Amino acid sequence: MEVKTVVIINDFNYTQGGASKVSIDTAKLLLQKGLKVYFFSAVNKPEENIKGIEYITTNQKEALKEKNKILGCINGIYNIKAKKELKKLLMTLDNKTTIVHIHGWTKALSSSIFKISNDLNFKIVVTVHEYFMHCPNGGFFNYKENRICNLNPLSLKCIKCNCDSRNYLIKLYRIFRQKIQNKIIKKIKANAIYVSDFSKDILKNSLIKNWNSIVINNTAGYEKEERNLEKKNILVYLGRLSKEKGVYLFCESVTKLNGNGIIIGDGPLRKELEEKYKNLKFVGWKSKEEIKNILKESKALVFTSLWYETMGMTAIEALSLGVPVVVGDKSATSSYITDNINGLKYENGNVDNLYEKLKILEDDKLGQEMSKNAYNLYWKNPFSEQRYIKELLEFYKKL
Repeated sequence: MEVKTVVIINDFNYTQGGASKVSIDTAKLLLQKGLKVYFFSAVNKPEENIKGIEYITTNQKEALKEKNKILGCINGIYNIKAKKELKKLLMTLDNKTTIVHIHGWTKALSSSIFKISNDLNFKIVVTVHEYFMHCPNGGFFNYKENRICNLNPLSLKCIKCNCDSRNYLIKLYRIFRQKIQNKIIKKIKANAIYVSDFSKDILKNSLIKNWNSIVINNTAGYEKEERNLEKKNILVYLGRLSKEKGVYLFCESVTKLNGNGIIIGDGPLRKELEEKYKNLKFVGWKSKEEIKNILKESKALVFTSLWYETMGMTAIEALSLGVPVVVGDKSATSSYITDNINGLKYENGNVDNLYEKLKILEDDKLGQEMSKNAYNLYWKNPFSEQRYIKELLEFYKKL
């Protein structure tokens, strides 16, 4: 297939989270390769628009943040306006040379965009950033009990389970949205890009298991520079301060170790954790450059997320600086870590096991060896923009 045009679709046309960042980076890189790029979204921030990309937006709010809750729920389940506006755009394009590349749709656009893209015979590519293709809450995670969920999605037990981070009414809304989405997905044949082998395996029994697919890692990491060889004693947590991110595991284990810990990030647990763990340093969110400077002075990044994640770009960025990563064995990030080589793996959610692993890092010689391995292994095949766009364009051409 000769690809001349790509329509990037995402709920937001600005950096709102990981999926949004990747969608924007993808649009920018495709533009640099000389393709015509459209960016279709619902939620709009024109001040972040990139020159040369044509933006089309429905100018709607995130479904669950609409003042009119009924309208918000309707749009989240099946957004008719998004379908109509996307149809207007696609009717002006050649479906033989155009790819519709979808990143995020569950927060505003809805699965109506799949329906119209398929009806007009466009090649559809979906980057699978979360697990909404199979799980109603997108994470295979019980937020009420703070644990991974193994229930079969949309089974009676799943429907009865109050697992949503907000309340059961939101869970029922997500179930209804999922049923509508599944009805549409069953009738189309699209193409999936998984961001890790781990996330692909998690979705092996989903409706998209027979789609043409490939694994393309998202871009991550810093520019290559000399590794800091000085001895370090700082352990770093980087992420949202919430239960599902397992930040309390970091606080408890570092405190027990009598270690030096820095927590980068913010969230609902910050005040509670600051009051309890006065020995740790809470610095809030920092710029990418500030984070880099902190990581360069650290002994390890401790990645404590309790749910499956899909990739964990913060861990990849740490590895690019030669910083070993300590990670739970149920996270996608664990697939990039070889125990005692470029980091350490602990039993997911087990604070005692995490403590024992962190004690290993007190051996400065071993820590230095893991740091060297982390740096060398990453730079053998870095998660660069060049690698990402090369693999993406090759996948497009094969469709």
